[in-house]
Amino acid sequence: MTDEEKLLLRTLNSAKLPTRKIMDILSFLRHGPLPYTKKYVTNVRASIRKENDGNDMMQLLDYFRNKQAEDPRYYYKFKVHPQKPSKVLFIFWADGYSRKMYDLYGDSLCFDTTYKTNKYNLPFAPFVGVSGHGQNFLFACAIIQDETINMFIWLFQTFLECMGGKQPRTVITDQDTSMKEAVPEVFNLSKHRNCLFHVKKKAEEKCCRTFVTKGDLHADFIDIVHNSLTVAEFERLWQEMVQKYDIGVVNYFKIMWKERRRWAPVYFKTDFLPLLHSTSRSEGMNAIFKDNVASTDNVISFMTEYEKISERIQDMEREQDSLTRTTKPTFWVHNELEIQASRMYNRQIFYRFKKQMKFAAQLHVDVVENGSRFEVYKSSMLAEKVFRTRRYLVLANLKQEEFACICGKFQKDGIVCAHILRVLVNLNMAVLPDKYYIQRWKPKDRKYVRDKQFNVPMELTEASRHLRYSQLSTILNEMASDGARTNQKYLYVVNESERIFVGLDEMTKADELRELQARGVVVEKEPPIQMQVPHPDGYDNL
Repeated sequence: MTDEEKLLLRTLNSAKLPTRKIMDILSFLRHGPLPYTKKYVTNVRASIRKENDGNDMMQLLDYFRNKQAEDPRYYYKFKVHPQKPSKVLFIFWADGYSRKMYDLYGDSLCFDTTYKTNKYNLPFAPFVGVSGHGQNFLFACAIIQDETINMFIWLFQTFLECMGGKQPRTVITDQDTSMKEAVPEVFNLSKHRNCLFHVKKKAEEKCCRTFVTKGDLHADFIDIVHNSLTVAEFERLWQEMVQKYDIGVVNYFKIMWKERRRWAPVYFKTDFLPLLHSTSRSEGMNAIFKDNVASTDNVISFMTEYEKISERIQDMEREQDSLTRTTKPTFWVHNELEIQASRMYNRQIFYRFKKQMKFAAQLHVDVVENGSRFEVYKSSMLAEKVFRTRRYLVLANLKQEEFACICGKFQKDGIVCAHILRVLVNLNMAVLPDKYYIQRWKPKDRKYVRDKQFNVPMELTEASRHLRYSQLSTILNEMASDGARTNQKYLYVVNESERIFVGLDEMTKADELRELQARGVVVEKEPPIQMQVPHPDGYDNL
């Protein structure tokens, strides 16, 4: 292998290309067969990795320092072994944009450590939430050495320190015993909930024989867990299930019953947990990293991939903001309620609301008390497909324009349920009261986006010319993009730019004057400029 090929191999290796593709590229450049084998290329790549193994933590520290120089709100923290300062136990980081997003949407948090990445086999711990468009968003990340109580306490305290002390309203984790102790210790104002998916998965794994041999037990179990409307109903049906299928001696059912208040959805009906039921959002984020990070990669390689993935997530969020502003929604019936919702919701949440409208069309309603109590239930065709039929109580106060459903969807997700929408139809109400469109799901107007994107604390801009330049570049780039859309906008921006330039020139002269006066230099004032006024007879009069 020539020296030029070895240099090219380093570039291709940093781009994470598979060895077979690197072989194809090298063969193409030689216009023929290679004098070395695929195994030789693999060995060269391994030697390149070994060059960085001894100082990867120093490279990571340099990486963090460079990121913080570019983004003053970039946050990172290390924890080292008390007896071995050269041994890193914990790495935590979050970029400035993610910290802003947590300030906006940090009301719920998923935390999961099931994925172990990189060559050191260390747990990767992403803090994941739901953005204003209902998409996954990465608030912060950590790589930790172990999963002890003290480690989680230190990690959660660092997260709160990074996020200005703001606690989420609800935290979802798996059933790890260390997290069970650490979460309430640090997030003392948050509601801690275990992942429903993990509970059901363990039940199906540990009680597989029981589910197979007990007929409808599995369908009954799923119905009780997902569809119980009240705590009393859940506990009554669970006890009836245990007696009916004679499963009182099954150990894992005993454990689930004992821990029911930590995982069963009915106990969290009034807790705001938008579009979340499990840690699947964290696991979905883990899956993205698994597709892009090899088990032999060191930490700095992992950080490079993290940066690409984080940028892609942030670009998707900005793209959704743009789509809401620039595209028209697709309607189902195009009635007054749907038009109102299209204006009050951003695009992705509007489509979720539209699904509730479609479901409401398949429901029936009975009036229990005229104008105040209603029972909503599925049509006979839909009722045949469910394990148990249920009737949903909806309360209404028409004077106050208030509605409440026993399903609790609005309290949990911030989106009105199909049962309330069906009652609105029954009451001939064309639109939904504005208070049922919460700020979290509304489209961000241009001023709102600019305020959140460009509103950097003054103490940061005062101390950094580089930051001021970066912020102005972002603002002016967006202005140029919008101003170029039409000639009218273009001329407006050009004219306003001239006015701004005049103001900047005046500020520059004032700064220079103050600087000269500070040096003791006497500055004579310039005589006022006399304007040339046209003479009525056509002669110029100075």
